[in-house]
Amino acid sequence: MIRLGERQTLKVVKKVEFGVYLADEADREEERVLLPAKQVPAGTECGDMLEVFVYRDSRDRMISTVKEPLLKMGEVGRLRVAQVNKYGAFLDWGLEKNLLLPYREQTTHVNTGDEYLVALYIDRSNRLAATMKVSRYLQTTDKYVKDSAVSGTVIGIKPEHGIYVGIDDKYYGFI
Repeated sequence: MIRLGERQTLKVVKKVEFGVYLADEADREEERVLLPAKQVPAGTECGDMLEVFVYRDSRDRMISTVKEPLLKMGEVGRLRVAQVNKYGAFLDWGLEKNLLLPYREQTTHVNTGDEYLVALYIDRSNRLAATMKVSRYLQTTDKYVKDSAVSGTVIGIKPEHGIYVGIDDKYYGFI
């Protein structure tokens, strides 16, 4: 099964003028995904295996790329806001199509040009989107000891309890 939002190795099963179609081991025709011609490595033939990242294009079709996105499923990272409009913010994640950060997934007002800590998830429409509600994506660790100096991003404030922090953009912390 081809997995949205992940890097995976797929087999070239069909060459066409505008690219190549890739498939997993099962090679179900309805699950084939296009790798556009401009990204196909020179000399690629049917049967070759290519490592690609799978996402959806602007027409909601599954598409692949050999480019490495700045964020994959299950990861937390900092992405820059490229644009804000009536649907939410669009984040630059290193691919041709920017990543939507819907208003309902924002924990604070965002500004074009600023970076925010986000995670990648699949929304109800089966599309990739970003969320600033990252606490469930952060890991716990015992690598830090009391009085350690760390860098962190505030991810939530509860006046009666304290401040929730993303430490080193990877670990869950509390002040």
